[in-house]
Amino acid sequence: MKKRRRILSFLLALTLFFGLSGCQESRVPNGGKNKIERYFRSCMDDRGFSGAVYAVYCGETVFDGGAGMATESLKNGSEVAYGVASVTKQFTAAVILQLYEQGRLDLSDPIGKFFPDYRYGKAITVRHLLCQRSGIPDYMVDMDTTGKQVIISVTEGGTAYAVVDVKNTAEENQKIIRDFFLSRELLFEPGAAFDYSDSNYALLAEIVSQVSGLRYHEYVRQHIFEPLGMAHSAFIDDFDRQQLAAVAQTDRDEFAIDYYTVKGAEYGCGDILTTPRDLYRWYRGLMDGKVIGEASYQLMTTNYSAPSELGYGFGQMISDRGDSKAVYHYGYIPSYYSAVIYVPAHDLFLTVLSNHGDGDPHKLASDLAVYFGSVIGVTLVDIE
Repeated sequence: MKKRRRILSFLLALTLFFGLSGCQESRVPNGGKNKIERYFRSCMDDRGFSGAVYAVYCGETVFDGGAGMATESLKNGSEVAYGVASVTKQFTAAVILQLYEQGRLDLSDPIGKFFPDYRYGKAITVRHLLCQRSGIPDYMVDMDTTGKQVIISVTEGGTAYAVVDVKNTAEENQKIIRDFFLSRELLFEPGAAFDYSDSNYALLAEIVSQVSGLRYHEYVRQHIFEPLGMAHSAFIDDFDRQQLAAVAQTDRDEFAIDYYTVKGAEYGCGDILTTPRDLYRWYRGLMDGKVIGEASYQLMTTNYSAPSELGYGFGQMISDRGDSKAVYHYGYIPSYYSAVIYVPAHDLFLTVLSNHGDGDPHKLASDLAVYFGSVIGVTLVDIE
């Protein structure tokens, strides 16, 4: 009887999943792949784009191409690793939800539990950090022209600055940055508004470390990258060059040094290096329940913003005004641009990763996604 129940449960889970994804009968329409290929190629060429574009529909790759050079000797493509910047935030949100599922933290925990000296620690919760409603000002990172120091700034009725040294350890820089933005006034009462802030996710990464007993990077490697087979994914300031031999070079005309030489500057909010193919493995893992359970996935992809605000869940931008919900995110760190757009109900996936700003990679991604959706029969809105 127990065996029969397990089989029935398994069949039910398959039915629910394939019913949700809409892929049991769906295929790319006749001629659709050729249309997508022509349109994507023309957009990439016409706009002078340099990077990789990868698109999947119902498990079938419908476009896999690159333009320009990743390095002097390596062309851009789906097996090259790029800094994905703020796309990192959804990974941080997912590991927080893993710890929540294990009962090791609660989303309603005040962050003073983890940062006892913070004066607003009792008013701000883990949930506020996740959905970008804490009021903690966003910190920004800028390299000077010499490449010898990094300027950290916060704008709040004037601009305040801190400096981190490229010779510092990741832990030293993380503490400098954290102490700096936690010394600032809140922008608003926690929960009262949406304000996108890297500071929120830098704090969440530190919470992961405190709760799990592992450094954030190590926790993500063990609980995300390895289980999902993301063998070409790492972090910008501590990756193994033998593991990631194909890493796109950043724009030398704009920046004197590689951004990933600055240890700890984007901790938990923008520091993942990965390939387009690994990003699809990530989204499939989320959908398949290999990362978090269904209830947590719903928490992650719920829009907590007011209609006048940017739609945002936990580490995911949310568009829920089309005929199908889209989860997406854009990112930038010097000089990597990233965009990932995913429609769970149709297993429609598109990522655009770039090592240059030429061709406006974020606008390219939204244009390609809208066209991709039109060919498949999915209307996408509000993803710019």
